Amino acid sequence: MGTIHPSLFTDHLSDNRLVVETKLRNLGRDRVSFGVTQTGLKKASYRVLEDIFRGMNNLEIPLEMLSIENPAEILSEYFAAGSLKRGDAHLNPNANVPHDFLRLVDYINRNSYSNMGFASLTHKFKKSSCFDSSPGKQMERLEILEQSVKEGFVNSFRAKYRPSNREGPCNSDAFYDSNCDGRSKGVYAYRIYEKLKSLSEKAKQI
Repeated sequence: MGTIHPSLFTDHLSDNRLVVETKLRNLGRDRVSFGVTQTGLKKASYRVLEDIFRGMNNLEIPLEMLSIENPAEILSEYFAAGSLKRGDAHLNPNANVPHDFLRLVDYINRNSYSNMGFASLTHKFKKSSCFDSSPGKQMERLEILEQSVKEGFVNSFRAKYRPSNREGPCNSDAFYDSNCDGRSKGVYAYRIYEKLKSLSEKAKQI
């Protein structure tokens, strides 16, 4: 898996967006769990993994989007969903959560990387990054996505928070947290990895 060549983004107006998106997806098509490993995840703190796990149950990232992102970029989105949405804090007007897709991704990244625990975790996945992670390159990749994909991500992030059965044992809509005793971060690492592995298999079909 090589780093994406900068020329892939030259002259957007003359190159069909679908063609560019297909080229990007092909670069990362064979990545198991999009490059995220259990070994890397286990290096994270319990709280970071807990937020990523909760985020995965509160954010649906479209397969088209997952297919053209690096591991750290994907984890940033799930981590933000788990940490920023709790208690529906993201719906508070004072939170100023953007409605625009690219602005929202930037908002997510700034919040995720301001957490030292999460920022430390991202270093574990530099070698498994398939795409150029230089400043601004993620936005260049995401900008080519279809509008319907962008809207799907925004709508999912802005949806109400769904608690785990540990957070809301009386909530009939709560999702199941298999780490019932709240002690093992290994449980979260395994669940996160398995979910991403399943999604990566589905992404190969698009």
